Amino acid sequence: MRDDKDISDDIRGNLLLARLNVRGIFERSVVWIYDFQKKTGAHGLILNRPQGKNLGECSPLFAGTAMSRIPVFSGGPVQEEKLCILARKTNPLDGTHSVRVGLDPESIRNLIHNPEAKLYGFSGHASWAPGQLENEIARKTWIRSRIDFALWGNYSGDELWLRLIKKMDTPEAALLARAPKDLSRN
Repeated sequence: MRDDKDISDDIRGNLLLARLNVRGIFERSVVWIYDFQKKTGAHGLILNRPQGKNLGECSPLFAGTAMSRIPVFSGGPVQEEKLCILARKTNPLDGTHSVRVGLDPESIRNLIHNPEAKLYGFSGHASWAPGQLENEIARKTWIRSRIDFALWGNYSGDELWLRLIKKMDTPEAALLARAPKDLSRN
């Protein structure tokens, strides 16, 4: 990882893992930052807050369609009434991955039956004003991490956060991984 002063060079497209001092919707969250610009701020999606529903259960518009089985996650506290679709796609030739967010209906139709693509629905998103995310990282609110597509594909909820923390293999990560969810019980 680079120094925090170079954050704009490597934050977009990567993950933020909440430290133990974070509470509320971001507690033990894994946030994928899909947009980051010093002048406009940052935007991301919480990847590990499954709602336990799919699009067909959330809206009658999707019931009975190919999109009805797309799982829905709480993407963040901003515009929770707004839904966006994210696609993860694996290139079968070289194993590389791509992630796209905010897909239009035509793109969704093209990906819905593609075995290399996995679609997710997100209600809401996370946003930071210019300078806010940099300040939170400087105050040790977040740990920056690269995306691990295998872990993202196999784990959800707090388990995804825990697996990513353990993978970091640092003294701080070892402490975070062993800490109880309720720190008052420590």
